[in-house]
Amino acid sequence: MKKVLLQLHRYNFFIIFGFALATMFAVLNVTTLPQVQFLLIMSLIFFYLSWALIYHFLDKSLSLEVMLEYILTALLSIVVLYGVLL
Repeated sequence: MKKVLLQLHRYNFFIIFGFALATMFAVLNVTTLPQVQFLLIMSLIFFYLSWALIYHFLDKSLSLEVMLEYILTALLSIVVLYGVLL
């Protein structure tokens, strides 16, 4: 059972890491367009948020505290990102 969980964690990590890597590559290619960079990174934030909530829901470990943690982290990332890029 532990081996299956470890493989599932690796699978989730590689999907999130791959999406983040692709997003960062795209952001670096549009350095003259901060609005596009903002939208690309916003898509990464919302992908991470939705992936985390779905993962915890399926894992049956989703609680109000976990949801608030992910939502507040996403909101903080958006505020910082907005201040840096725009």
